[in-house]
Amino acid sequence: MKHDYILGKKAAENELEKMLDYYEIDIDEIEDKDLKRAIKQGYDRLIKAVRLGRLEVKLEDGIKVIQKTRSGTVIEYEEIDGNAKTAMAGKQEGDYYGKSYALMGSLSKLGESAIKQLKGVDLSLVEVLGMIFLSV
Repeated sequence: MKHDYILGKKAAENELEKMLDYYEIDIDEIEDKDLKRAIKQGYDRLIKAVRLGRLEVKLEDGIKVIQKTRSGTVIEYEEIDGNAKTAMAGKQEGDYYGKSYALMGSLSKLGESAIKQLKGVDLSLVEVLGMIFLSV
């Protein structure tokens, strides 16, 4: 399948680096081995999403990560705060997907159930973003 990339790979990497720098995340320094592995496995999906124009990072009055779904819906994720982190309360220690859905649902103000309704590449993108945000 041919993709219409709007950015080159290096430009996409730089876009993601803005988010990692903002949150002071070094993927190689994440202590949780399972979480680190999940992020590394999905990182190329983030690069591809940025290259396709489906993921954007804005640094204006904090940070905002913007996802455009295949259907054209725009989901904006606000900066991580205590409310978003407490949305994960009650999730099991190793339930990375559950924690990720709860966190991203809170950050988007759409709720966990709306995130769970996403499908395919849209859900996959949220999962990888959520895994990164879990390390904040």
